[in-house]
Amino acid sequence: MKILIHVNQPERWEIALNNVKNIIAMDNTSTVELALNGEAPALVTTAILAQNKHTDIINNFVRNNVIITVCHHSLVNLNISPKELFEGIEVVPSGAYEIALRQHQGFGYLKP
Repeated sequence: MKILIHVNQPERWEIALNNVKNIIAMDNTSTVELALNGEAPALVTTAILAQNKHTDIINNFVRNNVIITVCHHSLVNLNISPKELFEGIEVVPSGAYEIALRQHQGFGYLKP
């Protein structure tokens, strides 16, 4: 199974994290992508993850081959350098395009 979880609002972050945790607990062979755009890329900077105590969660996702992508345009709008992102986070040119591409590739789409 291929699953895309899209987050663009920080207030939906905790729900998205729980969705990913539950999916990989049920089936760690699924391909899971957590796609962040809008204001959400700020949540995966090293500083914010440490502050929110989510570093271990993201490390677990990376160990379980969860793909975490952030939109380049969103980073520019938020004035965040890719160097500020947690290790293992992939920057994609356009979050909207990434989401459409994954849907075209047969990913199930979830938006918490």
